[in-house]
Amino acid sequence: MQARLRLLKGATALLYFGPLLAGIAGFGWRVVPLFVGIFLLWLFILRPQQWPRTLADWSRPEALIALLTQSLVQLLLVAVSLGIGRGIGGVLGVMPAIPLMLPVAVSFLSIPLARMIWDPWRADAGEVVLDEALARLEGEEDPAPADDLKRQTEVAARMVAALDRLPPEAAPGLLADHLHAMATQTSHEALRVALMDPIYDGSATAVVRRAAAVHATDPAVVDVLKGSTYPMAVFRALTDGPTLALFAARCADLVAQKPERLADCPDPEDVMALAARVPGAAAELAALAKALTRAKAAIAKAGALVKGGQP
Repeated sequence: MQARLRLLKGATALLYFGPLLAGIAGFGWRVVPLFVGIFLLWLFILRPQQWPRTLADWSRPEALIALLTQSLVQLLLVAVSLGIGRGIGGVLGVMPAIPLMLPVAVSFLSIPLARMIWDPWRADAGEVVLDEALARLEGEEDPAPADDLKRQTEVAARMVAALDRLPPEAAPGLLADHLHAMATQTSHEALRVALMDPIYDGSATAVVRRAAAVHATDPAVVDVLKGSTYPMAVFRALTDGPTLALFAARCADLVAQKPERLADCPDPEDVMALAARVPGAAAELAALAKALTRAKAAIAKAGALVKGGQP
């Protein structure tokens, strides 16, 4: 979403660059109506919700007043841009000999580019409208460091809540795809907090618990959050057999790939103790305990070889 809005801002900048370039080239006020027309066309195409949709609506006085008001606003914007361009050209002493159609084409190009990036009619289907989206982007750029994690966690919490639209037994691969897509808009640390909070307070649904088990045992996530003991926290917080079985199977694969990930995982003794209390996940937990024990042995053996190789 943010990347799309940044592209939209770039396309919109072309709209104002046209009269600015015309001013630098020395064109006078005779070109103003042409640019005002382009600016109004941009409003018609990118902000259609602001305009009447039928001829009957256009016949109302308020519609004509709105058109007149917008025309005056666009006239002011064009005049300011053109004036700034004339000022730049005068200060630099440069007035490039360019045809009028070049700055006109630059401004007009903003319309198809912006329309390809942004579909204004999707606002009626629940998306934010253009002004709100741009305002949101402005507010999110260069956030204060102290507020950044808080903002990311709030975003992550909203996205985690949306996971309830998935079936309770959603496949791990599907959950992983959703979580990685979410991480592009927030962070894995924020997702960890957003997934664990409802588990701790008992409000987590089955799909959120499964998502936490998948997220905590994702190799990329574990490597990013190394030292956070995230898998251990999920293991200790889960109580239902199916989710524990899912966690155990994935965690066993996790340490089998890289034994050093053992540091963030539960102890084999704790896993075996839980296996005795949760029959529904006994086999998976027993396999996890064995995998953790093998990882411990592999780390110890590697340490002994390094130590034995020292002079």
